[in-house]
Amino acid sequence: MRAKIADTLLINGRFITMENDGEIAEAVAIESGKIRFVGSAAEAMKFAAEGTEIIDLDGKVAAPGLIECHTHPLTSGAERFSRVNLSGENTTSLEKMLDCIREAAQITPKGEWIIAAGYDESKFKEKAEDITAKVLDRATCDHPVFITRTCGHIAVINSKAIEISGLSDETKDPESSGHFFRDGDGHLTGMLSGPLAMRMIPYPPVTMQQRKNGLINGVQKEYFKHGVTSTTSMGVKPEGICNAHEANREKKLKLKIGYYVLGNFSSSDEPMSKKVLDMGLLPGFGDDTLYFLGTKFTTDGSTGGRTAAFSVPYADDPNNYGELYYDQDVLNENILRTAQAGVQASIHAIGDRAIESALQSIEYANAHGVDTRNLRFRIEHLESPTPDQIERIKKLNIAVGLSSVFIYSLGDSHISALGYDRLVDAFPAKTLMDKGILVACNSDCPICPVNPMIGIYAMVNRVTEKGQSFGGKKEAVDRIRALESYTKNAAYMLWQEDKVGTLKEGKYADIVVFEQDFLNVPDEQLKDIQVSMTFSNGEMVYKKP
Repeated sequence: MRAKIADTLLINGRFITMENDGEIAEAVAIESGKIRFVGSAAEAMKFAAEGTEIIDLDGKVAAPGLIECHTHPLTSGAERFSRVNLSGENTTSLEKMLDCIREAAQITPKGEWIIAAGYDESKFKEKAEDITAKVLDRATCDHPVFITRTCGHIAVINSKAIEISGLSDETKDPESSGHFFRDGDGHLTGMLSGPLAMRMIPYPPVTMQQRKNGLINGVQKEYFKHGVTSTTSMGVKPEGICNAHEANREKKLKLKIGYYVLGNFSSSDEPMSKKVLDMGLLPGFGDDTLYFLGTKFTTDGSTGGRTAAFSVPYADDPNNYGELYYDQDVLNENILRTAQAGVQASIHAIGDRAIESALQSIEYANAHGVDTRNLRFRIEHLESPTPDQIERIKKLNIAVGLSSVFIYSLGDSHISALGYDRLVDAFPAKTLMDKGILVACNSDCPICPVNPMIGIYAMVNRVTEKGQSFGGKKEAVDRIRALESYTKNAAYMLWQEDKVGTLKEGKYADIVVFEQDFLNVPDEQLKDIQVSMTFSNGEMVYKKP
């Protein structure tokens, strides 16, 4: 028999190539980690020889490896896999959440910290109760406790942690980026918001080994299970980058990751990104597995945490308009510096006030001699843009990292916070796409599960986890446009369109095979689609048991 031409053949499938509208291929030939052929099964068999592995997909639907354009694998792995998990089943009720902390207290020496993450009071079966230091004291008074809400913008500490942190009713709020919640008498409740306030709590940081293990043995496996072969890591600190490079050098990193270095927490911080920009790095520096993309800035908080910045107050908190984390002149200078370096900027902006701040900063850079239209600047989340802001996004050629999973996983808290009517035009996927604005979608994991099928379901159905309509279907799109936002569009946003995002000869053989029929299941079943197999660089990195 002739020498091997292809390492692997995937035949008898229905491959959504994403190259041409409606194009479906029967087979893919893989050689040395890249796609050698896409087309008919008969033609693909010409690439078979002795030693070629032939995998019959038996009619299953396959697509390019899915791309999550906004997650936090380099900074969240350790927290998610070495901390107490309050998400999922552990956040269905307040008492269940407290039980998780009680269990941790039983195996933690007295006086040592208990760190937990992922709670969401909107998912409690009982009426949501304000979580305060006194509530956490019901779990333990012998340990300092620090828990973060699923959004990452709200935290709560118990009385022991307040004491250890040296906080009192006289403690002043940070000048920007957060505050300490107080009751009607001015006493600290134990709840706090924003990065600067959280930095005043001396809970122990994760170790380098925990970060590395969390990435390789936790995050990477979880992403592959859901068909994700490429992602980004947003707002990375130097230690996270070092850990990722260690894993990559050891050939343990198979998940493709582009990273955005942390800008700064607020107007009062020196941006961490300045040194990186001064080095002259450009998007793509690194290799095809781990590479630099740009800088990340966060202008407001979260809708569920009532800290996203809106021009209209929260429906259930009429004196609250949310928080802006930057003085406008400081953000302007940061974005101008990024633009002058020729680097992509990613700006977290959820509420319309934050979106306005982000747009003004990009317009400032353009007014000062830098044309940002070819730098693929991004605005993240973009829940509530005004029609005028959408037009300016188009004019500036800004890409949108739309957090579609928020509709399902966080949507119930958004309905409570904003009211149904304000959600009709929220996360406006259809409007953006119809105007030719590039939209790529994401889960912001660990804020939400890293399952793109949930994001696709949410874009098509616009229904929350509890079955509520998220403002109706005015901004719904069909499943193929939704899939495009997790493949072709996301690859372009990450400057990887020549390497991944479609099934085409010469690109990496990153492929997801679905267990159920993605093309034909009812819309209501899209979120239940599971992954049968995931291939990264032609290697099968996940197979459904």
